[in-house]
Amino acid sequence: MPDLTRIIKNGFSRTSCGLKKTPQCPSELELGKYLDKSASVSQKDRIERHLANCGYCLDLLVTAKKALKDSPKKPNVLQALNQQKWFILSMLSLGMSFFIKRYFFQFLTLSLIFGLKWALSAEGSRNLVMIFRSLGQKDTADSKKENIFARK
Repeated sequence: MPDLTRIIKNGFSRTSCGLKKTPQCPSELELGKYLDKSASVSQKDRIERHLANCGYCLDLLVTAKKALKDSPKKPNVLQALNQQKWFILSMLSLGMSFFIKRYFFQFLTLSLIFGLKWALSAEGSRNLVMIFRSLGQKDTADSKKENIFARK
């Protein structure tokens, strides 16, 4: 989108661009198609000509582009499975413990180990551990402040 970058720079360099919607402004749907690169060539040219003179639409397009850039990316299936591998292995070994009765306790133990690994490797549990560690430690500056106000 080098054309969009050039249009944005030209639009902000002008002092006469107002931020009011005019009847000539394209709809948000048309601007969205332009941003997704799904607009036809004639629509794209018309929108680019309009953006060169309309601060409102330019601001709207810049805000939408920034919002799309800042939005979290949806992980693909392999990444999602990789993130939940310990949970999947735990459930798989739990299920196998019921189907292969000869090794019931071995699969149950394996399920417990994988479950603990899943619980301890989760992001939330790491944060909880850090919070509890910080609550358990006393700050030396706080202990000095307490001694200042202590009765003698």
